[in-house]
Amino acid sequence: MAAEIPNYSIRLMRKEEIPAVLDLWRETGLSEGTYSLDTWFAFDPDGFYVAVTDNGTVIGACAGVLQNEDLAFVGLYVVKSTYRRHGIGRKIWDAVMKRVGERNAGVNPVPNQLENYRDRSGFPVQTSWCSIVTKAKEIDLKQFSDDPPEVNVQVLTLENNDTLNNVICYDADVCGFSRGNLIPILCQQKDSITMVAINAEDNDVCGYGNIRKNIKGGVIVGPLYADSSEIAEKLLGELFKAFTSEQIRDVVLMSIDCNRPAVKLMNKFGFENVSPNIARLYRKEEIHVKYEKIFSQHNLNFSIF
Repeated sequence: MAAEIPNYSIRLMRKEEIPAVLDLWRETGLSEGTYSLDTWFAFDPDGFYVAVTDNGTVIGACAGVLQNEDLAFVGLYVVKSTYRRHGIGRKIWDAVMKRVGERNAGVNPVPNQLENYRDRSGFPVQTSWCSIVTKAKEIDLKQFSDDPPEVNVQVLTLENNDTLNNVICYDADVCGFSRGNLIPILCQQKDSITMVAINAEDNDVCGYGNIRKNIKGGVIVGPLYADSSEIAEKLLGELFKAFTSEQIRDVVLMSIDCNRPAVKLMNKFGFENVSPNIARLYRKEEIHVKYEKIFSQHNLNFSIF
């Protein structure tokens, strides 16, 4: 018997509603960081919409996070299971797309919704590559090499302004545009640690990464950006060491299949695919980035990479 649809309205999400939205997302069985919504809400507070009943219950959500003035990313599209197929999701979607406006936008549709997004929802541009969601049940830290010795890895903090600015520039070089206020927010994200790799010879940033707790238990690593597979491995090992051995279980990484060294690195440490590969769609044109430096994406719901 279908549930009776309560009176509801569509509006911007409030910060205090983040836990309720996360509870909805848990129904999907998909991963998300325990405080990732807080981070991206701080990055773009006007990018999150919810369906809310008259008594204040959140029954649906969707995000359209502006990456820059010309580009958005759409994700976190969910409706409470008992209220699906009643047009609630469409109304939230329309509110998000009104906010996105005429901008280009990207989306990572779940595989069984690919044709719907591509052929009927206005995202006709499909890339030649796919995202790969992988997981390792356990990590043996003894597998990690201490090389390359010329790279120093340290925790990224707000106090070190020079390094912080260099990481912001590094992130912009990878993505092709600056997300200047995102990196400081990431450094303050609860249940997570952000680290940076620095070339010992010239003090240039050559990679950075974040590890955070997952709402499903275990942890998520992302972003993991690096100049080479060796540096990515060094960062990955140090990120794992920053958490306790009990926490380093059910580790999720989100690589891309066009970065073969990243795929090889995941295989080396026993990561296995946990879902069919996820296509990337755009409204207008593909955004080209330095794919060879992306060993794990930042977030599949809120970030272009």
